[in-house]
Amino acid sequence: MKPIYKLVIFALPVLLSGCLQQKSPVEAVSEKFVTDLNTLISRNEDFLGHARNNSDQKGLQEEFLRLRLQYKKVEAFAEYFAPTTVKQVNGAPLDEVEDEENAVFEPGGLQVIEELIYSEEKPDKAELVRHVRKMQVNIKRIKMLWADIRITDSHVLDALRLELFRLITLGISGFDTPASGNALEESEVVLSSLREYLSAYDQLMPEYQALDKEIEQAIAFEEKGKSFNEFDRATFIADHINPLCIKLHQNQKLSKIPFINDRKLLKGSVATLFDKGAYDPEALVGNPRFKSTADRVALGQKLFYDVRLSGNGKSSCGSCHAPALAYTDGFKTSKGFSGAEISRNAPTIKYAALQQAMFYDLRSPSLEDQASDVIHNTAEMHGSLDKITQMITSDQEYDQLFKKAYPEIDAVQPVYVQNALASFVRSLSPFDSPFDQYMRGNKLALTDSQVAGFNLFMGKARCGTCHFVPLFNGTVPPDYQRTESEVLGATRDADWKHPVMDADKGRGAYNRFPQWQHAFKTSSLRNIAKTAPFMHNGALATLQEVMEFYNEGGGAGLGLEVPNQTLAPDKLQLTQTEIQHVVDFMESLTDTSL
Repeated sequence: MKPIYKLVIFALPVLLSGCLQQKSPVEAVSEKFVTDLNTLISRNEDFLGHARNNSDQKGLQEEFLRLRLQYKKVEAFAEYFAPTTVKQVNGAPLDEVEDEENAVFEPGGLQVIEELIYSEEKPDKAELVRHVRKMQVNIKRIKMLWADIRITDSHVLDALRLELFRLITLGISGFDTPASGNALEESEVVLSSLREYLSAYDQLMPEYQALDKEIEQAIAFEEKGKSFNEFDRATFIADHINPLCIKLHQNQKLSKIPFINDRKLLKGSVATLFDKGAYDPEALVGNPRFKSTADRVALGQKLFYDVRLSGNGKSSCGSCHAPALAYTDGFKTSKGFSGAEISRNAPTIKYAALQQAMFYDLRSPSLEDQASDVIHNTAEMHGSLDKITQMITSDQEYDQLFKKAYPEIDAVQPVYVQNALASFVRSLSPFDSPFDQYMRGNKLALTDSQVAGFNLFMGKARCGTCHFVPLFNGTVPPDYQRTESEVLGATRDADWKHPVMDADKGRGAYNRFPQWQHAFKTSSLRNIAKTAPFMHNGALATLQEVMEFYNEGGGAGLGLEVPNQTLAPDKLQLTQTEIQHVVDFMESLTDTSL
């Protein structure tokens, strides 16, 4: 027995050593990320050398594309764990205005560099070198931050899930590659990198082989893509990325790896962006005790149509937001207090809850604040929340409804009126359009023209770079932490031969930053077929006119002086047939429950 006992004692340390040498999935992922990050640092150093040596423009572009492809290998975790720093590595090439700090920050990183080296003129060498060096500092900062981050399997899978969502909302639309047009090759790298990271879970995930097969098929489909303009994004998302996301979700559940629950607009437990109930508008409610209930929604709906909320008892919220018109009013600009016209078109309030700020000029941070603003606005309802609470207190029916909706309160206060109205608006996001049905597997939900329109919308027409799928507004995926505004050079009417700039300053009316002059929120396109006329001033009567405006390159493309225009002034070169396809697609965004 002694020899056997000694053999066991001798073998035990060897076995333990072997176990210790086996890396956990998290360790393997972390090591791969650091390796990819080091390669990115090295590639950036090489690119800096080319920039300093004043290489020919074509050579610079080739080296730049290699650099961008390497960035795509680290994007998932860099974006997830160091989002602020990533803005200086791959942020939009626009000044970042911080209103609260009264400051403007210069953009930096890959998209700024892309603009420099894809210009018709030879890039300024000193400026190019400065931006490449600045980017190197920020890439190294990501590496430094990573050393102090402790990740879990939940974090890894959440970051990879969001990267898939980033791929289909931003990547294949060319959002961060407008000049190089290298979106498809970069998307292949994203999928290949995802495959490598997920290989760390091959022994942990029960259906790993099926998951890996989905990734392989998605890569194969993308490799067959002919060009950026011809790529079939509808099929790619519906037949490849959505099934891949579902398989990843199933494997996470089977592996008993918890989903991240961080109370964000996009729920951490959903499989795809198109799941029913994927978005939680309650996540934007600042105080949990003000979350919506069925009783609060019912109360808010009654208040919404009550003319006693206005100063003269003649108009209600519903006066400008009719359900049959997707909660708009059909007028060029709305009728305000005493029938006087106000300066802006009434936007739909459907899906308004899925934004980080309200009004065309983003001046209101919440739906509750928006309700107060409209009620007190002398040009709109000219009412008073204090007087409304007095009216409610003396109304027996309202008294009972408030006690049912807010049983914990002793007296009605203005904040509860605001919250009830906001709760009603938060209930207006059904996601039941033909487009939603198509993305959930019903291939008969869209016509061939609508599918072609979606592919144009996300490709050649460039609509998807501002109206992000699937909300089709300016709330930026996949973290949905900010809602963007754009400067379009909006015109006073549809006279393209003699265009006149609209006088409305938009965000610039409340802030003097030159970047925000004539800037307006990117509103949702959902139900757009029901909300004519269009634009903040109702200047465009049809979707045909809207598409013509963008096809011309906005105000700057029409020849107007718009130095801060964020919309590219280049002509889109869309044919009339292509324009009709995009219009047909936008009509597929009409809710069936409308």
